[in-house]
Amino acid sequence: MDNNKICDHYKCIMSVGMRCFTGIFLKAMNLKNFSGVFDGMYNTKVSDIIDIMKNEIVSNELIYTETINNDIIRKMNETIGYRTIHRRCNYKPDDLIYSYHHAFLPHHNLNNIKDISHFDRCFTRLNKIKSNKVRTLFCLFIHPEYSTDCDIPYKDIEKFKIFLIENYNCKLLVCKFKKQHNNYKWKCLINDEFITYIHVNNSSTEFNDVQTDMNEIMTYMNVNQPNLITYDGIDIL
Repeated sequence: MDNNKICDHYKCIMSVGMRCFTGIFLKAMNLKNFSGVFDGMYNTKVSDIIDIMKNEIVSNELIYTETINNDIIRKMNETIGYRTIHRRCNYKPDDLIYSYHHAFLPHHNLNNIKDISHFDRCFTRLNKIKSNKVRTLFCLFIHPEYSTDCDIPYKDIEKFKIFLIENYNCKLLVCKFKKQHNNYKWKCLINDEFITYIHVNNSSTEFNDVQTDMNEIMTYMNVNQPNLITYDGIDIL
């Protein structure tokens, strides 16, 4: 691990993907005081995250699996649940099965008013964080060995960092979870004013397996839970 402490005063910690593991980890550490846009999204490219942050979710770009007339999809809907597919994120028009398994909203059905309202609130919060310049630590956790996921090139992460600092009062924390033959548990590879990139020497997607590492990393980032804006606090901004 790296012992050089970073000084900052964050009011908000938010997931920006790539999968739901980021939101799950933050919640387990009591750092997620309210739902965010990307808590349950699945993105394979940083450009998709930027696109959603810029343009939000446009209904005519969505496909609802509950409306698909396909026996295999119907069966998966019954056993796994309805999903929302985005025509520009992880979508193959000639392969519905792939598109179902790689749906950008695997846990939400945006053909349902409850889920629509949920995301309306999430985007409202994100916009408040932006307009009020709330000091935010955006967290991007990458598990390149999970399922069919791939690593994210650093040049893409650099583009994301630039987008974030042009629009938010923030820093980007990237944690890549990948087991390698090193003698450290985690190590800070890159650190500047706007980004900290950490390698966690563990490929697990289970929080209990990386709990100590994550607590140390958040201490290293000088994250102080009592300073974080609350559910009620974000809604009255």
